[in-house]
Amino acid sequence: MDSRQPIRIPTRDVVRVLALIFGFYISVRLLWIAHPVVFLFFLGVLFGLPLAQGADWFEKRKVPRALGVAIILTVFLGLLTAGADGIAPILRAQSKELQQRLPEALDKIDAWLGHRASGVFGILFNEESSDTLRTAAAQRSAPNDSTLAPVVVTDSAGADTLKAAASGIVRKPATRADTVAVGGNLRREITKQMSGAQHSFLRVLTSTLAVSGAFMLVLFIAAYIGVDPALYHGGLLELFPARQRGRAAIMLAGIATTLRRWLVTQLIAMLVIGAVTTVFLFVIHVKAALPLGILAGILKFIPIVGSIFAAIPAIAMAFIDSPHKALVVAVGYFVIQFVENHL
Repeated sequence: MDSRQPIRIPTRDVVRVLALIFGFYISVRLLWIAHPVVFLFFLGVLFGLPLAQGADWFEKRKVPRALGVAIILTVFLGLLTAGADGIAPILRAQSKELQQRLPEALDKIDAWLGHRASGVFGILFNEESSDTLRTAAAQRSAPNDSTLAPVVVTDSAGADTLKAAASGIVRKPATRADTVAVGGNLRREITKQMSGAQHSFLRVLTSTLAVSGAFMLVLFIAAYIGVDPALYHGGLLELFPARQRGRAAIMLAGIATTLRRWLVTQLIAMLVIGAVTTVFLFVIHVKAALPLGILAGILKFIPIVGSIFAAIPAIAMAFIDSPHKALVVAVGYFVIQFVENHL
């Protein structure tokens, strides 16, 4: 006789699990739809943590927290405005040059790859693909090649054919190899990939008004957190059961300390990367060194991928001068990031 009893799952537990799954799905969907706002709120909280620490320093010296936050923000905005005014003319000119010369650089890389289809790049493909690429490269290097074909005049209607043969040009029919090009239109492909990788948040920030609005929103959130962090800390603790609030308070304090230290370290790294990259590009005479250096510093905030995205336009601009300089820029970017990550 089988002593095993069938497993019975209460209907209440099934409904609870399904409700949790459905609630999780709805939460993820809402976060995805509202991720620009969530991201701005996260930035506001992130910058509000060191602002609150600065307000604590003023409070210990009998300065009201609100006044301390106002002083910190005023100094920050003043330094930002002074720095922007100082480099604005150079940055504007070099940014315009970068915008104009970058398509030219991509086209030059595209042509360089195409001319070397029968060389090293052919090894990277299989035998059939390599033969096809060699044929395409030969036809691109001699687009006016022609073949002579014997012509036999069988009647008076062949006179035109004889004249064509006498001129010495009878073109071969187009084949699939004629359309093969290594890299294709590199500018189009990179633009397509970059536009596909853009999120709606980045598209929203294409206008000056949206950038200003987002910046002010982050500052307001940071200011509110800096003036009264205990209020929001207590509100978060209310989300936990009463018996767990002590442990939750310790956990939240640890998270705040870690985020504050990470942000300060990241800002210092961004400044160092931006300055070193600008000097490096300027020394080797890469065009638009200042905006490329600023871009490298800003994208340092994005782990791993940001450094790669920052290197692409710099390598392309160096390629305008020579492939050797582009290689030097690529190695330089790698060394700068490697040293910064291991310090």
